[in-house]
Amino acid sequence: MNYRLGLWGFMQSAQLQTEGSSNAGLADQRLALHWIRDNIAAFGGDPDKVTIWGESAGAQSIAYQMFAYGGRDDNLFRGAILESGGPQGCQIESLSWYNTANENLTRSVGCWGAKDQLACLRAVDQATLFSARQSVVWNPILDGDLLQGYPSQLIEDDKFVKVPIITGANTDETFAIAGTPNTDQDIFNSLPTWRSYSFTPPTIRKLFQLYPDDPCNQPPYAITNCTRHPSRGLQWRRAAQIGSDLVMISGRRKMAELLTRSGQAAWSYRFDQRPWNGAEWDGVKHFQNVAFSFQNISGLLGPSPQYDSHLRLAQAIGKAYVNFVRRLDPNGSPTEAPYDVGALPVWPQYNLDRPQNIVLNATKSWIEEDTWRQDGIAYINSPEVSKELLG
Repeated sequence: MNYRLGLWGFMQSAQLQTEGSSNAGLADQRLALHWIRDNIAAFGGDPDKVTIWGESAGAQSIAYQMFAYGGRDDNLFRGAILESGGPQGCQIESLSWYNTANENLTRSVGCWGAKDQLACLRAVDQATLFSARQSVVWNPILDGDLLQGYPSQLIEDDKFVKVPIITGANTDETFAIAGTPNTDQDIFNSLPTWRSYSFTPPTIRKLFQLYPDDPCNQPPYAITNCTRHPSRGLQWRRAAQIGSDLVMISGRRKMAELLTRSGQAAWSYRFDQRPWNGAEWDGVKHFQNVAFSFQNISGLLGPSPQYDSHLRLAQAIGKAYVNFVRRLDPNGSPTEAPYDVGALPVWPQYNLDRPQNIVLNATKSWIEEDTWRQDGIAYINSPEVSKELLG
């Protein structure tokens, strides 16, 4: 679905909040979901069988919709697929946090002295606003309506829509954006401002204890040809593992645990297929699963000598998703050829006593225990740290 982004979807100001127009991008999504429910029957669909699916910011948006209006269930969807994202992807700032950014923007386009600053801003042409938006990342805020509390608090209060989910993440989500850190101090200096997280020194020191600098052996796998790459930074893999867990992997595990604990079915995956010409040490980064999810592997870095195996994996993922949309279970039936996911092992439902992922790989997919980096992820997902770091 289309929804407003950046300044247009998430500009925050006291005037917007008073008007009830904060978090406009999330409101766009909500309106689209209502439209789908009201109109899908005209296109041959069933309004009681809507599944929403998103990747990265799309998955984070799904999580926000599950927590929207204090977890009010408007019966807009009966299942959700969250790829590489969840409610903990970025900090939900306070309105006061945006005061300086809002003032700078309003001054730069000549609206600071206007009697009605919001009306003045709305009269500014798009190109001028775009060039004046600076480097501020405009995110959702607690507005007391659509977002009534931090996800960490709403989880504790059991205020979220409870539906079956598929949730997953790639093996090395943030390898492309981890910077070039060489020392502990480099990571220490970058983490307090990274993605606007509210890190404190004691928390960072604890993360260092839980994520030691061991580039050869960082579960869920070990590097077979272990070499540091100075051009990436001597502690690049360490920083990337911390970042991957903070941004996406901790949220993936949290959502699987959360829905399972609430009595709903959940299935979890780890996508572990590199592009055909990707080096082992370079990892399976963010977004690399999307070509497979959309069965568009021909567009993934050009013609591939591994096309056949990649195609089989893409088709298997597609069938698993269709099965989930159709009957809220990604596993197909051998007696129903269109829905038989023969290229994958049986995908186990998430179980708190023995949590497992399916590992999606073109050579061979398998089932793993979802217990790697357990102490680090449990620390990130603890209520106290979730509030400090992620909201």
